[in-house]
Amino acid sequence: MFKRFLTCFVALLLALPFAALGEVTVNKEGYPIVSEPIVMTVVNSQSPIQIDFNDIVVLKDFEEVSGIDMQYRNIPSSDAATQLSLLLASGELPDILFKMDVSATDQAKYAEEGMFLPLSDYAEYTPNLVKWLDKYPSARDAITQVDGKYYGAPYILAGEAIRMSTKMFFNTDVLEKLGYDAIPTTTDGLLEYLRKAKELDYNGNGEADEIPLAATSIANVIRPLAGSFGLYNRGGSHANLLALEDGTVDYAYRTENYREMLRFLNTLYTEKLLDQDIFTMDFAQLIAKASTGRALTYCFVNNSPVAGSKYEDFTIGITEPFEGPQGYKFWGPYTLPSSTAGQFVITDTCKYPAAAARWMDHWYSDEGIIAYFMGVEGVTYEKDADSPGGLKLTDYVVKNPDGINFEQVLAKYVSWAGGSNPSVATNEYFKGGETWPASVRCADGLINFIPEEVWAPVARFYTAEEAREMSQLSSEIETYHSEWRAYFISGQKSLDDDWDTYVKGFDGMRLDRWLEIYNKALKEAGYIK
Repeated sequence: MFKRFLTCFVALLLALPFAALGEVTVNKEGYPIVSEPIVMTVVNSQSPIQIDFNDIVVLKDFEEVSGIDMQYRNIPSSDAATQLSLLLASGELPDILFKMDVSATDQAKYAEEGMFLPLSDYAEYTPNLVKWLDKYPSARDAITQVDGKYYGAPYILAGEAIRMSTKMFFNTDVLEKLGYDAIPTTTDGLLEYLRKAKELDYNGNGEADEIPLAATSIANVIRPLAGSFGLYNRGGSHANLLALEDGTVDYAYRTENYREMLRFLNTLYTEKLLDQDIFTMDFAQLIAKASTGRALTYCFVNNSPVAGSKYEDFTIGITEPFEGPQGYKFWGPYTLPSSTAGQFVITDTCKYPAAAARWMDHWYSDEGIIAYFMGVEGVTYEKDADSPGGLKLTDYVVKNPDGINFEQVLAKYVSWAGGSNPSVATNEYFKGGETWPASVRCADGLINFIPEEVWAPVARFYTAEEAREMSQLSSEIETYHSEWRAYFISGQKSLDDDWDTYVKGFDGMRLDRWLEIYNKALKEAGYIK
């Protein structure tokens, strides 16, 4: 009896796949990546227009090629930061964090605790990522921690037009109807224009339902206006700092520059020149408003909100910043090729980190970049000798018969919508709206107005202890600032009567310690003395 049981047991073991026995080998080249199929769990950020990542065509196709079954847990992008904090605090992590914008401070903090594995230890499995980091040393610097290792794969922006961030787009038909032959060039001129636009029944329905200015968030209204008030004066990676003339820096969101910008935004909001839904908006809502002619002017990284609609042909974007009341006129949101955030992080629960690293590296190869951003050949893209890179999106995408936005079409096939991608956005293969003519014209003009100094991120100079402090302090400070920003813009709090109370509130949040650590890192980077 025992002999028969032993024989059956051995036969059962032999029938099990090697993955179950822990005997999986990882191939450094070719496919599949692993000798036996394996499963990995993933938590990913999902923008409002995206479908379940488990159903995205390119991701599903690569599962079959790679031999790795990625099981995705979708987190709404609006809640991603909160859910990430809860995950990290609980310690109950998936194998992989994907498109979750894991900050440099969180990377340092949780790497020291052993919760994140260093991607740099698997360089032999990630030759494509290494190639891009060699090409853009500032990207390597941005993601490298004080221990000399990097833990999160970055989103590398290889094209200048893609680094310009949120722009402002106008409607030439509206401009003409209001008697303008060009976009206003000052903030006062912009205010006057929006007031006139508010009185225009552009869609001819007899209702006052036009929205002079809209965006997906209040942050996306601030970005194209920041340089008009002297903010973002060292680039988009240091938006929360203001570099002063004496060589020191201050927390930007307690300065008079910021107060004056909030005053301008308060005017826009209280006069209903700014979308009254601005604090709850998302991309799908912006598309609905812009593509039907209700949103007459909008802030976004490109003009995709009107793509495929009759208003697309009327698109014109700013080619220079607005001159502000104090004479400031520069384009602050411009960034260097890579941010510090990790868009693909392997956690200590992952049994096959080399396989995970190799899976990630695919999206940094030419083949992977094309698939990640363009989808499936013959369906969403096709060969075209006259297009950059020799490829173009098909009419099914850009002129969809159902009349839906190109990003909404692509969302079924690719996962890049919403940004935060572990890949490389190149001018050749990234066919998003940032590389469309209207956006490129913006970028070609705005590049002439970027700050004289654009600083790279400096989180790599934090010690592990400092990174832990910055993670906690930054979260509390930003939550406080965001709440008061909404109060000031909406008029619930007065910029005259309540400003001092707001500024004093930072004292209880140890802003002085936050600045101390930040200053130390800036000095080590050589940016200040």
